[in-house]
Amino acid sequence: MISVLMSVYNESKDILGKSIYSIEMQSFQDWELIIVNDNPENKNLSMFLEEKAKNNPNIKLITNKKNIGLVNSLNVAFRMSQGDYIARMDADDISAFDRLEKQLSFLTYGNLDFVFSNVQSIDETGQASKQAVLPERNLLDNQKIRRVIEVSDIAFHPTWLMKKNVMRLLNGYRLVDSAEDYDFVIRSLRSHFKLAYQGEVLLQYRYRLDSISRSNGLRQEKINKILQKGLSDQKNWEEWSLNQVRNLRIDASEEHKLSNILQLGVSFKRSRKLGDMVRLVWNIFLYPKSVLSITKRILIDKKIQQIFSI
Repeated sequence: MISVLMSVYNESKDILGKSIYSIEMQSFQDWELIIVNDNPENKNLSMFLEEKAKNNPNIKLITNKKNIGLVNSLNVAFRMSQGDYIARMDADDISAFDRLEKQLSFLTYGNLDFVFSNVQSIDETGQASKQAVLPERNLLDNQKIRRVIEVSDIAFHPTWLMKKNVMRLLNGYRLVDSAEDYDFVIRSLRSHFKLAYQGEVLLQYRYRLDSISRSNGLRQEKINKILQKGLSDQKNWEEWSLNQVRNLRIDASEEHKLSNILQLGVSFKRSRKLGDMVRLVWNIFLYPKSVLSITKRILIDKKIQQIFSI
């Protein structure tokens, strides 16, 4: 059985319903969906989830007494899991109907421990992009996976499928602010589990402007740089990295400026409108330090393409 872990906080019933439905309609039917409601004060959300669990015995609902955050909620769900495999799903994404079947086959026949797949992006309205986010070519070698992870986290969290033993031996997620998934992947590589990237698109990944600005901000850059030290087999990295993240201090005004520019960049990339381009260029002019961050992102994309092409 595959245990699918999902944490819910403030998603709309429409978006959440589509996400749950995409698991219910899987071609592989030996699954349990463990949903953790991390927003117990939202009565409409609670009622919606209770109805879903009532109508499908494969859905297990856990309601936190108070908000405890994504990491703690996922660890709660893991402790309740009964499957031999663990999969992740976000409350606003949509799995392909054969995602679990294909990922389990990919993992089993490749004698792998932990796999993740390509995605297609969708926006707030559900409009899907025409292209996959990453190259549609499998990466089966831990060395190549490590080389890509050194520059960027390509392991989209809601596409994960792994043997339960991986999460058990790593003791679940660590409290690493906004980067618990990147941290988990790096710890998996350090523990010599066999990882692989499945180039086929098996999930529609929802990009929201607010989440993009948070996840790609200055703080995120610095946390990722700290975590990447773990790929060099640095001794005592686990303790050192947690201390570094806890003690990290970011200039709030710089964080806001960079996040705003990244958000404008996403808007222009989607719309290609002159007005969006002018706003982007003007804000870059006002905050020239952002050029370095933008350049880094361009170089990272090129580096990923190079590794996939080898």
